Amino acid sequence: MTDENRETQLYELEALESVLREKKLTKTSDWTNENEEIEGIIEVGFDSISDPKVTLEGTSTSGEDFKVSLDILPSVRLKFRLPKDYPTESSPHFTLESYWMTENQMKMCEAELEKICEENLMMGVLFLCYQGIIDLIENLPTRTIQLNDAFVLGKNGESIESLKKKILGKGEEAAEEHFVNTLFDCEVCYDSLMGNMCIKFQPCSHVFCKACTFDYYRSIAKGVISKAMQCLAEGCKSEAPQPVVKEALGDELYSKYEEIMLEKAIREMDDTVECPRENCKKVAYVTDRTRHLAECSYCQFSFCNLCKQTFHGISNCKWKKGDKEKLVKQWQEGDASERAEMCRQFGGEKHVEALVERFLNEEWLDSNSKPCPKCAVSIEKNEGCHKMHCTKCDTYFCWLCSATLDKEDPYAHFQGDGSCNGRLFEGVHHIWNEDEDEMFEMAFDDGSDYESDDSLDLEIEEEDDVVDWLAEEGHFDDGPDGSEDFEGEEEEEGAENAGE
Repeated sequence: MTDENRETQLYELEALESVLREKKLTKTSDWTNENEEIEGIIEVGFDSISDPKVTLEGTSTSGEDFKVSLDILPSVRLKFRLPKDYPTESSPHFTLESYWMTENQMKMCEAELEKICEENLMMGVLFLCYQGIIDLIENLPTRTIQLNDAFVLGKNGESIESLKKKILGKGEEAAEEHFVNTLFDCEVCYDSLMGNMCIKFQPCSHVFCKACTFDYYRSIAKGVISKAMQCLAEGCKSEAPQPVVKEALGDELYSKYEEIMLEKAIREMDDTVECPRENCKKVAYVTDRTRHLAECSYCQFSFCNLCKQTFHGISNCKWKKGDKEKLVKQWQEGDASERAEMCRQFGGEKHVEALVERFLNEEWLDSNSKPCPKCAVSIEKNEGCHKMHCTKCDTYFCWLCSATLDKEDPYAHFQGDGSCNGRLFEGVHHIWNEDEDEMFEMAFDDGSDYESDDSLDLEIEEEDDVVDWLAEEGHFDDGPDGSEDFEGEEEEEGAENAGE
């Protein structure tokens, strides 16, 4: 009878092993030794339960509450020992082990196992007990695990932190096993493949076959890499796990990809920028944010983080016109992410806004003013003739060609042989009558291209009369009429810009 029972036991275990997945039936004794009782462990998984999403809740020893989501309920272990007279006379001896079950749930499972054995005397019950636990758990409210109520907590020095760690690990193993043994349709090639031939992206849960995913990643890596490898679904931003990327690219391409991603990560740090040198473009560090000093750790170039030119200390930045226009446009038209990157690169929103305001002011000055040829203060011309007077350095100059004029006779410039001859009032908006037109011509009678007309009704005996008339019109007035003050840069403050 003993030999028959042993043979029956081994046959039952062989059948059970063929039904269970690999490594779900473990031997804990020598099954070939007829003098030993057969002992083992059946791992009971719950991936067949519909809607297996589980929430793990609890309070740590520090009093902090936690809530973690699990894809699948972690498995439990069913330890068994088969007496030598099983199944003809005795039933198996069971011990249930679980990290998450409460004492009440454990008792319910033990009662279910005892009931199955009683109802199936003289029969093999291992598979029935395995399936009975699954059926029982499916009907229990196990979608939320209250970890502080776990039966195993406190036994053998088990803390809630270590228990939580074990459950999370087991949950991940269970989810991976479920994925590997499930059939999926690839969203690219539409082939149906088992999970071990596919890749599941997180947190989006999109699934694609490895062949399509690897081909796609290799095609990207052979070109210009601008971002991390992502899910293949359109519009999805879930990043691919690094082991997957490494397997897809191989050592050489992955080394290139890893270097680019590392530099990208460093550049996104608050104190890092890209080296402006064309033959470098490596990562540089902002070592002194107050003075905007940045230093490249590769080529040792020290530069200003604002204008990207060689570091100039406390002196003002010298920006190129194209760079100014690009920065203003990027700030005015850029989206939130572009603006955030500019703030990070230039040391904060205040710095960027100050630069934009400064460049807009300079753009307006470029369009509406000219620099004094001697002191470079910006001078605006709002009315009057083209003889200009800088009150900062007392220089006279021509608005048309910026030439410095003779202080004793500034109008001689408009009467000579140069390009400004006869253009003193060119473009000046004034409503002339015929008499005034004749008088304007006579202002340059001496040495000019204009000639007087003897038929004038207005009698003018000498050229001084014209000068007197021009003076009455305000053309020789260096005072407030015909001039306007304008403050330029700090070093130009207080300068008066005049058109006369």
